[in-house]
Amino acid sequence: MRSLYNFLKHVHFHRAMILTMALREMQNRYAGTLAGFVWSVVNPLLMIAIYWFVFSVGFKVQPMGNVPFIVVFACGLIPWQMFNDTLMSNVGTIVGNPHLVKKMVFPTEILAVVNLIASLISHIIMLIILFIIMTYYGISFSFYNFQFLYYLFAVSVFALGLSWFFSALNVFYRDVGQILSVGLSMWFWITPVVWAMDIVPKNYQFYLKLNPIYYIVEGYKSSFIYHEYFWSHYRVGGYFWAVALVSFAAGGFIFKKLKPEFADIL
Repeated sequence: MRSLYNFLKHVHFHRAMILTMALREMQNRYAGTLAGFVWSVVNPLLMIAIYWFVFSVGFKVQPMGNVPFIVVFACGLIPWQMFNDTLMSNVGTIVGNPHLVKKMVFPTEILAVVNLIASLISHIIMLIILFIIMTYYGISFSFYNFQFLYYLFAVSVFALGLSWFFSALNVFYRDVGQILSVGLSMWFWITPVVWAMDIVPKNYQFYLKLNPIYYIVEGYKSSFIYHEYFWSHYRVGGYFWAVALVSFAAGGFIFKKLKPEFADIL
C-alpha cells in the first residue's frame, strides 16, 4: 500500500508536466487539419446531432418524462464519451511513446494521466454544448448541476485505474486494443445512454446496475435533469466506489510491476 502511495505521489509531483503534455496532446490530435482545434467542438456536436436524428427522427423516440430525448441522451453520452476516450487513448500510449518509455528518468505512469486530462478538455467542450441545448429547451441552471464534478472525479478514478492496466497489458499483447474497442462497444449498449432503465423489467434491473458506469451516467442525469443529491443512491454509490478503488489500486500496482520490462519489450 505504501508503494502505491509513493506511486501516486510521484504522479502528483509531475502535475505541471502532465498539464503541458495534455495541452500538447490536444494540439497533436488536430495537427495538420485545416480547422484545427475547431474539430474538438464539431466532432461532439456532430455525434450528438447524429444520435438525435437517428433516435428522435428515425425511431421516433418519445421524450423521457417531460424532458426532451436529446437532453437525456446528451447527459448520458457525455460521461460515457469521457470514459471511452480515456481508455481508448490510453491503451496504446506506452507502445506509442517508446522514445519516452526508454528514458529511465521519465515517469511513464503519467502518460495515462496526460490522456485523461486531454479527454477532460473535450469533456468540458461537450458540457458547454449540453448547457446550450438545455437553455434552448428552457431547462434552467440549478445548484444541483455542480454535482457533476463529483461524478467526473469518480469516473476519472475508475478510468485511470483501467487505463494503467490496459496500457501495461498492451505492451505484451498487442491485441488488447482491439479487444478493448469491441468490449467498450458492447459496454455502451448495456449502459442507459440511449435507453432508460424504466423499460427494463424490474427482475433484470439489478444486474444492469452492476455496471459501474450506470452510476456515472445516472449521476449526470440526476445532476442536470432530475435534481437528486448524489447521496440519495448511496448503495449503488458504495458499490461503484468499491469497484473503482479496487480497479485504481490494482491497475496502479500492475503497471508498477510491469513497468521495468517496458523498455526491453519495445
